[in-house]
Amino acid sequence: MNFRRLFYGAFIIFSISACKVKPDTLFTLLPSQQTGIDFENKISDTAAFNILNYLYYYNGGGVAIGDINNDGLADIYFTSNQHSNKLYLNKGNFQFEDITDKAGVKGNGNWKTGVTIADVNGDGLLDIYVSEVGGYKSLQGRNELFIIWRFFNQKCAQRCKRR
Repeated sequence: MNFRRLFYGAFIIFSISACKVKPDTLFTLLPSQQTGIDFENKISDTAAFNILNYLYYYNGGGVAIGDINNDGLADIYFTSNQHSNKLYLNKGNFQFEDITDKAGVKGNGNWKTGVTIADVNGDGLLDIYVSEVGGYKSLQGRNELFIIWRFFNQKCAQRCKRR
């Protein structure tokens, strides 16, 4: 009987102490007010276009990370399936600036499926290549290539300085 009480007592103490331990986490969620990144891939179902007639409907658009302005910081480009894409310039300290309009890279297509950042023309600057769906149902998108020219980096150096 004493052994049973001792066992249950130890079990209860162990259970209670185990509940108080906070697990170590690898990532920390940062609010958009702190980072400056305010992007959501919003999609709207219609009777003509939804998961039932397009298998990849919920696959998302895509994200690419690369140093667009050669400042040593990783910038982020998000594609949105149905809305404008976004390019965020890294200012350091997990703070970003939306430079989509300044850079002219919001895109024109109506269903984006992915993005790659690479130096396409060999000038030492990363370029942005966006994949889009075209010729399917009402989708008339065309893949887009945004060549980042040196004048963009010069303009960006004036308007997109780190704060």
